[in-house]
Amino acid sequence: MTTPSRPYPTTLLAAGSNARGQLGTGSTDDAHSFTPCVFEDHGPQLPTNTARILGLASGSSHTVILLQSKDGDVQLWGAGDGSKGQLGPDRNAPMEASKDEPFVFRPLSMPFGELFQQRRLPYTCRLVAAAWETTYLVLSCPGRPDVLISMGSHDFGALGGGENLNAANKARIVNLASALDEKAGAKPPNSILTIESLQAGPRHVVVELQTRTVDGATLSSVLVGWGSSRQGQLGQKTKAAVISRPALIPIDVASDPMRCCALGNEHTVVLHESNRISVLGSNRKDQLDGLSLLQMPIERIGCTWNGTYVHTRERMQDLLLATGSNAKGQLGRTNSAVSNSNTIGIVKLPIEPTTHIIKLACGSEHVLVLTSPSRDMGKGISNSVWGWGWNEHGNLGLGMLEDVTLPAQIWPRDGARPYRECG
Repeated sequence: MTTPSRPYPTTLLAAGSNARGQLGTGSTDDAHSFTPCVFEDHGPQLPTNTARILGLASGSSHTVILLQSKDGDVQLWGAGDGSKGQLGPDRNAPMEASKDEPFVFRPLSMPFGELFQQRRLPYTCRLVAAAWETTYLVLSCPGRPDVLISMGSHDFGALGGGENLNAANKARIVNLASALDEKAGAKPPNSILTIESLQAGPRHVVVELQTRTVDGATLSSVLVGWGSSRQGQLGQKTKAAVISRPALIPIDVASDPMRCCALGNEHTVVLHESNRISVLGSNRKDQLDGLSLLQMPIERIGCTWNGTYVHTRERMQDLLLATGSNAKGQLGRTNSAVSNSNTIGIVKLPIEPTTHIIKLACGSEHVLVLTSPSRDMGKGISNSVWGWGWNEHGNLGLGMLEDVTLPAQIWPRDGARPYRECG
């Protein structure tokens, strides 16, 4: 979460598991309350020239953050375990504590940065995502195809480079065009391949690709994916446990464009512009129940490992629906945790009917929601964050370790200032 400032953010706060220093708080102790992240040479605040947090992604024990400065430059920062190469070539060993600033966020070298510079290609990182021990970066350059870089572990085919990779821990450029070869005419001559969205679950990845003319007109749009596939989460008919190269996903996003996508451990959920929801993968925990039948307007979707969450509106009131596992109280609608819900239902957010849900963030088995009295989060608006679910490591920042089965107000607490983001 970032505290509000005028006009730029100043502080990033984190809570939860921290055994490998992935929170960047200066230690490897779990943070049971929200604690400022520390940035090398800047202390417990974002670098002084920061204008925006463009992206933030966390794996099992590493975190990457994409920061944009006030002059428009973009820099990648990371904290935590880099032993599998998930923090890039210059951090391919665990981040050992230094005498002055142990286990903090440090700037990371952009993979292939020198190569692009030599070829005078001004590629800039635009999107970040993280699987269990793998990191993904999307780079863009005017007039050139987008580039997707994967780095880290190749478990479950996470790098997207095929079954027999040498030096799997090295960063590599994923050959996305190979998936388009499966579809005749998907990439017309003289077109440019662009990456519209990138989503990573613990063990699989989904990318929306578009082909465009040089002047920006969209020619086609498809979904591709790779990684763990045994439960059909990538839509393949094969029973293969792993798809190690990008492959087409049989969900139509050309005639009915995708608004957003969310991934669980073994399921994939896509929200279309038409308000239709497409689902793939396991339903063993009821994580897909009722989603395809929803008729009310849908704003956004999210997934925990074994659950799905839908922000919708009914009679001008914001609602959050949930289905799936409730073993840790992550459905947020009962006083006690039960293994499954067996039906989609409303999360019991204790908010006024006029309150708006601004953002939804799903962890492994816990959920955060940012709410506001107004859809315009301008000056003077008092925003709140609510959270519930798995809390074994203090994930919810409430200063305790018990799971939370009903939404609890996380922020503001004890007079703390409201903030703008949660994730």
